[in-house]
Amino acid sequence: MQKHQPSTWYIGLVILLGMGSGIYSVCRSLQDAPWQDPYVLGALVILCVLCRCLPLYIRPDCTIDMSFISILATVLLLGPETATAIVFLTKPLEIYPREGGGGYCHIFNTAPVKTLFNTSNLNLSFTLSGFLYHAANGVPGDLSLPGVLLPSLLFVFCSIVLNSFILLFLFLLEGKVSFYPTILQMFLGLLPSILCSAPMAYFLAMLLQMPAGAWLAFLFMLPLLLARYSFKLYLSSVQQQYSILKALTAALDAKDTYTEGHSARVSRFAVQIAGRMGLSSKAIRQLQTGAVFHDIGKIGIPDSILQKPGKLTPEERAVIQRHPVIGVDILKNIDSYREILDMVRHHHERYDGGGYPDGTRGEELSLEVYILAAADAYDAITSDRPYCSGRSPKVAAEILRAEAGRQFHPEVARVAADMAESGLLDPHSEEEEGPPC
Repeated sequence: MQKHQPSTWYIGLVILLGMGSGIYSVCRSLQDAPWQDPYVLGALVILCVLCRCLPLYIRPDCTIDMSFISILATVLLLGPETATAIVFLTKPLEIYPREGGGGYCHIFNTAPVKTLFNTSNLNLSFTLSGFLYHAANGVPGDLSLPGVLLPSLLFVFCSIVLNSFILLFLFLLEGKVSFYPTILQMFLGLLPSILCSAPMAYFLAMLLQMPAGAWLAFLFMLPLLLARYSFKLYLSSVQQQYSILKALTAALDAKDTYTEGHSARVSRFAVQIAGRMGLSSKAIRQLQTGAVFHDIGKIGIPDSILQKPGKLTPEERAVIQRHPVIGVDILKNIDSYREILDMVRHHHERYDGGGYPDGTRGEELSLEVYILAAADAYDAITSDRPYCSGRSPKVAAEILRAEAGRQFHPEVARVAADMAESGLLDPHSEEEEGPPC
């Protein structure tokens, strides 16, 4: 008989409690909600579905969930039970683009357990937050200030905390994350949605209390939908830039077959090391992109030097050492990549100042640069070259430790060596490169 993992039992418990809280909220809303204005309720339901399917993209990994505007407005007007009931009934109707494009996700092509768990998470978060709302003397329909502030803020804060912790506990059971960096990342990821949504939700609730408020609500949402379209166009242009530069790296791989896949592996190693060292999600995104394009300047190096099987002459070495500067020249006029220029220029610098092109040392460079340098060196050590075979991760770990404080940043070298010895930096892994940023 197959033994169930703790995460399986946890998922089942969340679904059981979440479905129960959803049914409870539907029953309460049917009993208590002021149904005398069905247009208001209908407008809130339609807006919730519409906005949930059309998130406002700030970055590829960061969105403002506009559906929270209608949810919080429902709390303010009709109470948290009705808001939870709307979420319970409309969450399965969500349609959103797949990561990296290629169609949409919806209830018919999404794992049922995933849909049930996500819906139950929201049900639980909003139901328990609703109890705090009532405990703070929140009165649905009363939008007078400052009385509405405390119950509303408690509802918002509690729903964020509960939603984050329910997800985080699942990830911890599955051994996917560490606690503190992840909880911080979750809070920071939800913060833009809350800061933008809460004031707009209050304004939306005020509009819906006016005569013909339902129609005014849709007019209110139009600028947000236009903003979403504008942001989407911007992100599409960034994606196109990324695709063009990726084509250049592919051309480099075709030009120098011995470095084929090098940038993708270095990107993967760098992200893994940065994650272990607790860097922020923003820093990891920049590092990932910088690693992908760190060798793009080699496109300007003659084939006779780039593909030479033997030892380079001093003159040839001077030419190939120009590739970081060439890479910066290629990227410097693209605004979205200005933050990775230091990584591209300095990924061959040494901690003791003996690197190139500038001979910088120690704390003159960022930790991200040193992580990229270590990941680059690790891949060079473990990869097959025309003049030598790749060495094992264990040997690479020994080299990293021996060069700590000289070629490599001491802490970066220690972490990378530990990960190499434990098999976490597998040179032969076929893991796909993460999404562009």
